Amino acid sequence: MKRGVYAVPGVLAVAATIAAAPAAFAAQGTLVVNNTVYRQPSGCMQINTGVAPLALENHTDNRVTIFSGSGCRGDVTATLTPGESRASNGSSLQIG
Repeated sequence: MKRGVYAVPGVLAVAATIAAAPAAFAAQGTLVVNNTVYRQPSGCMQINTGVAPLALENHTDNRVTIFSGSGCRGDVTATLTPGESRASNGSSLQIG
């Protein structure tokens, strides 16, 4: 019975680590937004206070999704695959 009691915390710790791992890693490479270079970007990035034209170059190993609203909310205005460049309107970007 003691064996089961000690195994549960270990299993929970491993599960928590695995669940959190993808969020901890930044994209490899650079993202260029309106001539500003972001190295190894990650998560949600606020670019503008409102919807504005964006010139985007995705030189990362992850997809970049552009949103019309702040905090990566609202309509998706574009999605860039790795190596893709395009112009789009947006307010925030989600990496990965």
